[in-house]
Amino acid sequence: MGLTLVTGGMASFAFSIHLTIMPFILPRYILPPELSTVIYQMSVAAMTIYFYLFPYAACMGALWLGAISSIRNRVWLSIALFIPALLVLLHHLLYEPWASFEISHFRLWAGLYFLLSFVFYGIAFTREKEFYSKKSKKRVGVTFTLGTLFAFVTDFVGFRSLTMGEWSFELESNGAWKYNVVVVLGLLGVIIFYLVKNGFMGIKLRIERERMDLSMRALTMGVSILNHSIKNEIQKINYLTEKTEGYIQSGQSDKSLQSLEQIHHVTAHLLDMVGRIKDKADDIVLSETQMGINELFTAVLQPMQPLLESRSVQVTIQQEQDGELICDTLHIKETLSNLIQNAVDAMEGKGGIISLRTVRSKRYLLIEVTDNGSGIPKDQLRKIFEPFYTTKKNAHNHGLGLPYCVSVMRKHGGRLTIESAEPGNGTTVMLHFPIQRYIAPPERSMFASSTPMTKTVNRF
Repeated sequence: MGLTLVTGGMASFAFSIHLTIMPFILPRYILPPELSTVIYQMSVAAMTIYFYLFPYAACMGALWLGAISSIRNRVWLSIALFIPALLVLLHHLLYEPWASFEISHFRLWAGLYFLLSFVFYGIAFTREKEFYSKKSKKRVGVTFTLGTLFAFVTDFVGFRSLTMGEWSFELESNGAWKYNVVVVLGLLGVIIFYLVKNGFMGIKLRIERERMDLSMRALTMGVSILNHSIKNEIQKINYLTEKTEGYIQSGQSDKSLQSLEQIHHVTAHLLDMVGRIKDKADDIVLSETQMGINELFTAVLQPMQPLLESRSVQVTIQQEQDGELICDTLHIKETLSNLIQNAVDAMEGKGGIISLRTVRSKRYLLIEVTDNGSGIPKDQLRKIFEPFYTTKKNAHNHGLGLPYCVSVMRKHGGRLTIESAEPGNGTTVMLHFPIQRYIAPPERSMFASSTPMTKTVNRF
C-alpha cells in the first residue's frame, strides 16, 4: 500500500514543482541553472513513474493484501505482471521523447492493471474470515478502488498528451485533472479518520498482532512457570504419601487422615491449574445454537447460587425485552460466569449488588455486567486483558479469565469493553454481540405491557 501511495503521488509532485514551486523561485534568481535542470529532470522522472509504474503498484498493493495465500505464488505473479509494465516503460525510454507522453500508448495497460487491482481487492475481502481483518480490508479496498478509479478517469482517460518543458508544459486533456486535489485531500481525510478510529491498511491490526505475540510469549513463559509449579505439587504429593505410609504403619490414623486431606487439597489445586490452562489456551471453535437470553442468565446464575449466598451478593436482571441469542452457549455461559466471578471477587467479601442488563442498539445487542465493588485502577486497565495478568493476590487466580472472554467475543464477531471502572465506584463490563445474532421475540399484543423486565435473583 505504501508503494501505491508513493507512486500515485508522483503526478501531484511533478505538477506542484511546475505550477507552484518553480514559478515562485525563478523570478527571484536564487537557483543556479544546473540545479534548475536537475529539478526539472526529477519532475519528468516523477511523471514517468506515475504513468508507467503507478498502475502496476496499485495492482501489487491489492495482490499483497491477501488475494493469494501462497507467498511464493504472489512473488511469481508479481514478477509476471511486472514484465508488461517494464516493456511499455522501456519502449517509452528508447523510442519516445523523454519528457513527452502520449497517453494512448499505455492507457490500455493501465486500465488492465487497475481492473486487476479491483479484482484482487474483492478476492482478498472474500477470502478473509477473521472479523476485524475483514472490516479493515473492506475499508482499504473501497478507499483505494475509488482513488485509483478517479485517477484512471481523470489522468489516463482525460489526458491525451503531455509535454513537459523546463518549467512549462503542454497538456491536452478534458480538464478533469484540476479536481484531483479535492479527491486527494478527501481520500487523505478518510485515511486519517479510519487510522485514528479503527486502524487502517493493517497498521492497527499489526500493532494488535504484535501485542498478541508478546502476550503469547508471556503465555509460553506462564506455561513454563506452571510446569515448574506442577513439579513442586508432585513433590508435595510424594512427601505427603511417604508421611501417610509412616502414620499408617505406626497406627496414627488421625494424622494419616490429615495427610490424606492435604493430598486432596494439593491434587484439587493441581487439577484446577491444568484445567484452566487447557480451557483458556486452546483455540476456540464455536458450536452455535439459539438460546433465550433469560434462559441463558438462569443457566449461568443457578450453579453460582452457593457462591453468591456465601458472599451475600444480590443479583438483579434488567431486560428491555427478551429474545434469543445465536451463540456458542457453552463459551458464552463460561464468559458470563467469569465476569460474575470477577465482580464477586471485587466486592472483597463485604456483600454487594451485581446487575445484568440487556440493551438493544442499532448495531449490537449489549449485555452489561455491573458491580459496585472496588473498581479497577487506570494503570491496570490496559494490562487486565493480557494472559496471566491478575490483580488478585491469591494463588487460585491465574489471570486467564478476561483474555478468554475477549477471545470468545471475537469469535462471535463482537467485542468486550470496560465502560466504567472508577476505583471505589465499581465496574461495568459490556459484551457487544452483532445485532444479526439477536432474534427478537414475537410481536406482543397491543394490550401487553412494554415496561422493561426487572427482577432480583436473590435477597439477603
